[in-house]
Formats: sequence, structure tokens, C-alpha cells
Amino acid sequence: MGMFDTVTIEGLKLPKLPKEVSYFLKDDKTLFEEFQTKDLDNLLSTFTINSKGQIFVIEYRPTGKKIPHELPFIGWKDNRSFLERIYFKLRERQTIKKYPKLKTIDERKPVKVKSKITSTFNIYNNKEINGRYVEVEFSVVAINGKVKKIILINANLEKEKEAKERHLQNEKFDKKMAESFQRRNKLKSSWYYPLIKEIYNPFVFFSSKIVQSVCNKILALSYRWHGV
Repeated sequence: MGMFDTVTIEGLKLPKLPKEVSYFLKDDKTLFEEFQTKDLDNLLSTFTINSKGQIFVIEYRPTGKKIPHELPFIGWKDNRSFLERIYFKLRERQTIKKYPKLKTIDERKPVKVKSKITSTFNIYNNKEINGRYVEVEFSVVAINGKVKKIILINANLEKEKEAKERHLQNEKFDKKMAESFQRRNKLKSSWYYPLIKEIYNPFVFFSSKIVQSVCNKILALSYRWHGV
């Protein structure tokens, strides 16, 4: 799917939908609160459009304060083998020597800033409501950060038959996944699982590392032979 941006609508009136779609959505308006677009920055930015058609972009600006830097995956349980943990500990030490861990970072707060966009961009949303998918897409014409026109491009309601078939497929998939997890849990509770974890897993891991290193050297030599 790639990167995209989020566009939230705050009270702006949108074009009317076809009767079938509009009637289906009469008790649920959440579909029109947030959209995605791939026609703007594509940097996971957040844009908002107020009831007057003014477009804002959310910017995270420093407050001048410092806050503690929280490392990701702190609660992650390392389930790798002993040899793999040693390997990554040594790699981590080498990385920390080059790039020391940050203790504090600049605090940033979200701020709404008026946008100066002059563009035509599409916004779309796809959501399951009452067991059926609804897809809508609009084209937004903006000049100097103000919405001048919104055009309905597409409004599609999943057919009941297609929805039933999709739910059956999802149930089959969920059943297969549950059976797969059950087999894995049974394996992990067996007496020989520690042998697999501490012998077989490191063998596969380090073998792949050796093969990768050899391939990289062969590739480097091939470049040299071709004069690249």
C-alpha cells in the first residue's frame, strides 16, 4: 500500500451519496470522519478541513523542554535461543559505540497550521459497517488552502452475497490460524522443544548468515571483475 496521509473532516458538508448507500449509512456517519489520500505529502501527515473549508496540517513543534527517551519494544520478551541472544548483544554493543543511546529528546506538541495547498486530491475510505463493506471516494479541489469544490467519485456498497462469502472465507481462515497456533503451542509444551530452540534454531540462523556473507563476497568480486 505504501505511505499515505490522513484527512479528517470537521463539519464540512460532503456531496450526497446514492440512495442505497445513503440509506444504509443513515445510522452510522463514522465513515465520513476520517479519510486517506495518496495525492499530498505521503509522509503519514494529518490534514484537517473545518466547516468553512479551511485546510490545516498538523505539525509537531518543539516546546523547548526535554523529555526522557523511551526505547521501543521495552516489554518485548526475547524468545530467541541463547546463542542468538549473545550474537545480538554483541552487535548491539558495537552499534551503541557508534551511536550512543539518547537519554532525552525534545518534547514536541501537535499544532494546527493553516495550509497553502493548491491542488486537486482524492480522499477515500473503506469500512465494514453492519457486516458489509462501504467504500467512498471524493475529489477535493483546493486553492491556497481553501476547499473550493468536492466531487463524489465513487460510492460502493458490498452486495449481501459477496459479504456472506467473505465472512465464510474469514471463518475458514480464522479456523486454520487457530489450528496452527494450537499445533505450535503443543510443540512448545513438548519435552524436545528446548532442543529445537537451542540447537536447530541457531544452526539455521548462523547457516543463513554464513551463506549470506559468502554470497555478498561473490557479488563484490563479480563487480570487480566487470570493472564496476
